[in-house]
Amino acid sequence: MSFSRRQALSSLASLLSFAAFARLAPGRPRSPVRATAVSAGEFLDAVRAGDLERVRRLLGEDASHARARDEAGRSAYVLAHVHGHVGVAELLREAGLELDIVEAVLAEDWKRLEELARSEPELLHRAHPIGGTPLYAAAFVGSQDAYRLRSLGCAPDAAPVGGSGYTPARGALESPQPSWALRGLTDLCGNGADVNARQHRGSSVLHGAVRRRDATLVRLAIRKGADAGAVDAEGRTAKTLAEELGWTEGAKLLAEAKRLPRDNRSSRFALDANRQPVRRPDLADVPQSLQNEVTGASHFKLEKLRELVEADGRLIFSISTDAELAIEACAHVQNQEIIRYHLDRGAPLSLPTAVALRDLASVRAWLEHDPTLVHERGAHDFPVLWFAVGGGALEITDLLANHGIAVDQESRGTTALHRCASEDDVELAHWLLEHGADKEAVGYFWDAKGQTPLEVAMAGKCMRVAALLKDAGARR
Repeated sequence: MSFSRRQALSSLASLLSFAAFARLAPGRPRSPVRATAVSAGEFLDAVRAGDLERVRRLLGEDASHARARDEAGRSAYVLAHVHGHVGVAELLREAGLELDIVEAVLAEDWKRLEELARSEPELLHRAHPIGGTPLYAAAFVGSQDAYRLRSLGCAPDAAPVGGSGYTPARGALESPQPSWALRGLTDLCGNGADVNARQHRGSSVLHGAVRRRDATLVRLAIRKGADAGAVDAEGRTAKTLAEELGWTEGAKLLAEAKRLPRDNRSSRFALDANRQPVRRPDLADVPQSLQNEVTGASHFKLEKLRELVEADGRLIFSISTDAELAIEACAHVQNQEIIRYHLDRGAPLSLPTAVALRDLASVRAWLEHDPTLVHERGAHDFPVLWFAVGGGALEITDLLANHGIAVDQESRGTTALHRCASEDDVELAHWLLEHGADKEAVGYFWDAKGQTPLEVAMAGKCMRVAALLKDAGARR
């Protein structure tokens, strides 16, 4: 099980529910009631503390503790995730819990999630005791599968009444694990969430990053367009809050906010392959599910894509619920045949797509038009250099370097060198190392525990890049 998480009632209500729970679970061993019986509150304290052995022993004495809830209505299973104790959560799951929709997200039980979403769609939009919608829960634990929730209709910027008042992006910053927070925020802001969406008491995503004293998250929020001048209910900007908290590094960083890199996606819808202005059709009458299908097929299924587009040519401009344009789908998997199919029908040729296509002339034209396009991002927050992985792009990477691209462009801490390690692209890996790439960078794209490029290469048995990294002095 990978890492994902939970909330629900009062201690008194939990105690009253124990007898009913036991009756609903015939065959479960039940301990006789004793004067020294541990209360639900004490059990939840053990869960919060991550005391695995005590939780195990108390469940053995009284299995009904597995459904205990705190005063905010959060279940023991949710609390285990809220406090970052995945081992405790797994133990509780083994007690035979019937998962609610947020618990299903935390457990990554997508079959259960879809069953609940079909039977009661409103659950996708309702505030749960964890603090928000199921997407909020996914962001809280840095789930790699949040796209499932968006495809079911979970709005990326929803902060329903009765929750924390935070959107999923701001909720990611409440996570107990730094890697979960980074994964959750990057996923949302790279897939259509508004980093400046209104939050409870004005405490923006940037304010949340400051409260965590996390410079990586501050840079990410700024890169995604966060308003450094936004104020909270006390009239504090993020910089003022950093000063108030005594976080000198953060205050200095925010004082230079205007100089920090920001994503530039201006080539995304601008010109087609003939460098003519793109005219996007109106798709207001096209169901989102159909646009999702077109975008999904655009990764690898050319015959299915042809079938769909031949029925309605406008579908070449489909955009998924992850804010992914159909041509961006084939671009980030570097399916050049499908990229050309899209371009032949008028789809835009952005800088990342030109890199994926190894179209040096178009890359050069875009950079001459606007050198800041080296900060462009493709779908899902993928940086430009990631599109060069796979071979045959050294002339393009030289051109990008000449325009000031950072060789350690990252997403979730994962750099182009990590991508080379995952694909055994020794040619580009050598180029990156020669240009100063960090061989010890820790990325969280594939693993919430974090991996260096060498660890990625070894895990994927990409031994050519592994040997190169070792020769370059990589320690792990």
